[in-house]
Amino acid sequence: MARKVSLYTDGASRGNPGRAAIAYILIEDGRILREHGETIGIATNNEAEYRALIAGLKAAAALDVHEVAVHSDSELMVKQMKGSYAVRSARLLPLYKRATEAKSMFDRVTFTSLPREDPTIQKADALANEALDGKMPSSPVGSRPEAYMKPIGIVSSPYKVQADAPRQGRLDPVESIIEIYPEYEGGLAGLLNYDKLFIFSWFDRSRRDQLLVERPGRGDTRGVFATRSPNRPNPIGLTLVDLLEINGRILRVRGLDALDGTPILDIKPYEPDLDSQ
Repeated sequence: MARKVSLYTDGASRGNPGRAAIAYILIEDGRILREHGETIGIATNNEAEYRALIAGLKAAAALDVHEVAVHSDSELMVKQMKGSYAVRSARLLPLYKRATEAKSMFDRVTFTSLPREDPTIQKADALANEALDGKMPSSPVGSRPEAYMKPIGIVSSPYKVQADAPRQGRLDPVESIIEIYPEYEGGLAGLLNYDKLFIFSWFDRSRRDQLLVERPGRGDTRGVFATRSPNRPNPIGLTLVDLLEINGRILRVRGLDALDGTPILDIKPYEPDLDSQ
């Protein structure tokens, strides 16, 4: 018997474009199969809506589903996916093509526009905003306990996409800015005593399903835990940077390989006696 699920999606952007997140909920016969929210870096609201759709369809495909009923409060996206509206935006066209490719994985996909007042749409909206407020991506219902982290700041970087970033931040002495959120400014006291810092970041645009990595220029494949690949189950970045300046809650650093808009999870000072041999 063909499996059919309902997919509820939502995207959120604070700034349009600005810090953005996606969320989706998969339901079968009234039972939640999966609910998920995660940040996606800098995007417009419409871009976030499309990326939520793509992520939700891929999650449905992993469940061996045959039919999907998509529900969203984005009338634009729904009408474009149904063919009622043309896609004229250069920013949306690549996402529309990806969504169309994802749609082709199923025997049938329908699209329905729902008001924001719909309870399940509201739940998806809450998941997206929880991700923006600091909760890490949720796990499938009934899985192992979730781990949550709250970003303490955000990166302003010349690297806009993964192809821009160097293989290692220390190999490319480019300057970046880390803006610490106001509620965490007090934690910077004493940091000027250090020349180097460890920066822990969340690589929110990395893949999380890659366990084998082909190392560039080395011709061998290793398990992801034996590499420094940004694509890993939990894409936490660890970079040693030079601290150049602190102005209030703004840090200017050199050697950070994080993309523009990357959330910062933590900062720790580099101690030569402890951190080198």
